[in-house]
Amino acid sequence: MKCRLLLAFLTLSGCGVLAPFAGPPPGQLVPVTELQPLAAPPSGAALWAEIGPDAGRARLVRQEQERRIWRLDTGFVFVTEGARVIATAGLETTLLATHFLGEDPLRGTQALGPAPLLLARSFDTASADGKPEDMRFGQLVQCRLEPPEDALDGLLERAEICEGAAYFINRFWFRASDGALVRSEQWIGRRVPPLRLEVAVMAP
Repeated sequence: MKCRLLLAFLTLSGCGVLAPFAGPPPGQLVPVTELQPLAAPPSGAALWAEIGPDAGRARLVRQEQERRIWRLDTGFVFVTEGARVIATAGLETTLLATHFLGEDPLRGTQALGPAPLLLARSFDTASADGKPEDMRFGQLVQCRLEPPEDALDGLLERAEICEGAAYFINRFWFRASDGALVRSEQWIGRRVPPLRLEVAVMAP
């Protein structure tokens, strides 16, 4: 499975970095009340993706149950499983795969309870050129999903603090009215900015 997934990356992605794109700010393409849950984008949807100063529309290339492969026009490719980014290609660091140890509390679209949640996962990474000496497998992190805090525009923000083989903070924004996850900012590897996603652009 991992080899087939990586082969799909190499077929779909380019080797260049993202070119600057002056996109609109997140949350202003579609009102928050009308956003679809990030874990279950509607048919024909595209994600709005931001990586540092770069932004653009990510189109759905392929779907296998909850797993979806997305591609930006610039060639950057990433894979989501539910709301999680589990693999990438096209940047300095390639996230080959992510493996959760136990159940991921973000799976599905059900509202989460207010208490802190603990989870652990491992990840595999490689450099863009795929040199064997740069590959790292089974890197483990322990994570704590903090209780929700009020954010702007009718959203609740939850930070996920992870430490171990890497230290990073993921951020997830839930719609306060129904608890649906509609926006996220996720770590995708060392030496690259986090990837921010929102179901906010409908494909023509």
